[in-house]
Amino acid sequence: MSRIVIDPVTRIEGHLRVELSPEKLKTSTGEWDVVKEAYCSGTLFRGWETILRGRDPRDAWIITQRICGVCPAPHAEASIQAIEAAFNVTPTPVAVLIRNVLHGAYYIYDHIIHSYILLGPELGVVCKYPPMVPPALGKEGVSKLGIGSSYVGALEIQRKANEIVAIWGGKFPHHQSEYPGGMAVRPTEDRIASSLARMFEIWRWVAETMVKDFYNLLEANEKVGEAVSSLLDINFRGLQDVGASTGNFLSYDLFPDHENYDDWLSVLDSPSKRSSALIHAGAWDGSSKPLDISKIAEYVRYSWYDNESGLNPKDEDAPKPDKNKSEAYSWLKAPRYDGKVYEVGPLARMLNTYGTRWKIPIRNPVTGEDHGYFEYEVLNPKGSVIDRLAARVALTILTSQKVFEWLLELKSYTNQKVTNYRNVPKEGEGFGLWDAPRGGLLHYIKVKDHKIANYQCVVPSTWNLSPRDDFGQPGPVETALEGTWLPNLSVPEICNAIYPEKDVDLSALGLGAMSWGDALAAALTPLGLAELNIERLNGQIYNTSLTLMVVRSFDPCIACAVHVVR
Repeated sequence: MSRIVIDPVTRIEGHLRVELSPEKLKTSTGEWDVVKEAYCSGTLFRGWETILRGRDPRDAWIITQRICGVCPAPHAEASIQAIEAAFNVTPTPVAVLIRNVLHGAYYIYDHIIHSYILLGPELGVVCKYPPMVPPALGKEGVSKLGIGSSYVGALEIQRKANEIVAIWGGKFPHHQSEYPGGMAVRPTEDRIASSLARMFEIWRWVAETMVKDFYNLLEANEKVGEAVSSLLDINFRGLQDVGASTGNFLSYDLFPDHENYDDWLSVLDSPSKRSSALIHAGAWDGSSKPLDISKIAEYVRYSWYDNESGLNPKDEDAPKPDKNKSEAYSWLKAPRYDGKVYEVGPLARMLNTYGTRWKIPIRNPVTGEDHGYFEYEVLNPKGSVIDRLAARVALTILTSQKVFEWLLELKSYTNQKVTNYRNVPKEGEGFGLWDAPRGGLLHYIKVKDHKIANYQCVVPSTWNLSPRDDFGQPGPVETALEGTWLPNLSVPEICNAIYPEKDVDLSALGLGAMSWGDALAAALTPLGLAELNIERLNGQIYNTSLTLMVVRSFDPCIACAVHVVR
């Protein structure tokens, strides 16, 4: 069967190929192309497990950060916790607080970058919301028309978050200050004060700009639903009907309680929700169940590996590549939980912690500045583009406020012991479980004769972008793409169909009043982007903007999932 091919998918980390099999949907208004089946292919080989073998276990958290330049910090944390489990050592309370500050600032950066730079452009275009459209009309477009104003602001504010990471980590990316059992940096008054100063700016931007932008998109989403429903003669509510996956959501937890670390470690021995942490662990299938790591397995029937299929990470061997394997189409494996397909990511974290209704106070813990609440009820129980964005906004608010509290708490720990030192054991093994912004991240280490004998990483995009498993179940993104509209129109033509009114005033730039689609054409054409997101198959054009929006709503990071070009 002929397939539409998007290769590579841009504005993500790493190399991803998506193939789409179209089919016709007949309605009273005509025949429309939609996705019948989708296939996600990671086109890089996974080799970090091989690189790490034979090395000093203390090197692992430094080396694994190089898996990715976008999400190095979560790899460091998952790795350091795996090492600590193998060494039978726990971090000091002050070390846990410092780690929470460092990784909290990292989370703020990542969710802002994704919401505005990676996913935001599609949302701005489809929802006719100029602040989130890239500044294609330059500085004049930003200053006179607001086109890209939030996009530009996001670039500045995420830099301040990364400066906090560097204050506690030495630099970003690839911070250098963690150590098994603690940290190699102490809480000092200048570090705390410098971090607080940046957090005031970050918090206000999140509270005033990010929240406002989301609510404006949510309001515009109703118009999108009405217009597409009329155009295609289908019952389409909006972006809550785009990108639905399986309804199963897996979270490993985030930000442990520094005074109750035993609860954090409990999941290593028995099913647990790690409920003392800011964000809870759990497996959601309509309600949240405790996380049981023994139920995690990776399948390779459709992956370019000759490894045994269906094993828990601790039982897996180093990757054995086979580029000519029959039926295989991806370097990604297919992780499953209890044999079922689970989505990981921000929505999984919010569901397992707060359920389907969220009411998050927007209140500065230091100044008392109060912006009310961020309130949201999940619109699609199987997940969607708008629900995933809502979860990122909610988590950015939560984390921004907790970083203040952790920093203030650190003031009482300035003279406390930072690290519990432990020599490298002759033998040991352990898991590290942490939620990267993109979802659940697992590292496993086995030590023998003081060296790494085995190492495994099961990363977020391996879960979300996985190929089919041994039972024929498509991965979360493959499932989410099914049924997505593939218009035979350009981006400006789609926007004119949704927004025919000539109410975009570009007179400040000497262009006069235009429809939204014509205004986009005026910006895109000089940049050589008139055929943005257009793919061809059998002489027909297909606009893949909506399918790319679905893929990007999962925030793919294929550099984590695979590593060497095929």
